[in-house]
Amino acid sequence: MIRLKSLLEIVDTELRDLLNKIKSKQFRFIAAGDNGRVYEIDGTDRCFKITQEQSELEVAEVIVGRWSEFTTFIPVYYVDSKQSMYIMANAEQLTKPDKLMIDQFMNQFKMYARETGGEVSIFDYLDNDGARNTNPRLVNFLRALQQDTNRTGIADLDLDLDFKSDNVMLWSNKMVLVDW
Repeated sequence: MIRLKSLLEIVDTELRDLLNKIKSKQFRFIAAGDNGRVYEIDGTDRCFKITQEQSELEVAEVIVGRWSEFTTFIPVYYVDSKQSMYIMANAEQLTKPDKLMIDQFMNQFKMYARETGGEVSIFDYLDNDGARNTNPRLVNFLRALQQDTNRTGIADLDLDLDFKSDNVMLWSNKMVLVDW
């Protein structure tokens, strides 16, 4: 039987190895967005992000180490707010049909947002007819994301969520949000 202490030592050892690889520049650039850059850590299935977006770090601080609880977010293993970085699992690109499905949903959401004239979230749209014309697989993901977003306890995260096809990837064959 594995004891909790043994598990923590394994995790500490892996984290120490990851941080040492970052310190010794054993990583390569893989992506960039408006507020950050993502690097793959050599020889691992982990990556790290350096971000200028404080709200992104706030979400990472809530979900770190809680991937069984927040299943629609990419697993986050470590957060260093002082360095504005966090380590997360490395995910795979969505299939083209999945990207198209999300893009179509977002185009419909944008029309809905213009028509309502107010500040609305993707979940408001989903609750008001958006689910009717949306692939059930995406609806299920969005409903789970809505629950996870509420569970963070971060005010207005639903309105600030950066949901778009570029920010959804596959991890363990499931859609996850990798940027928020």
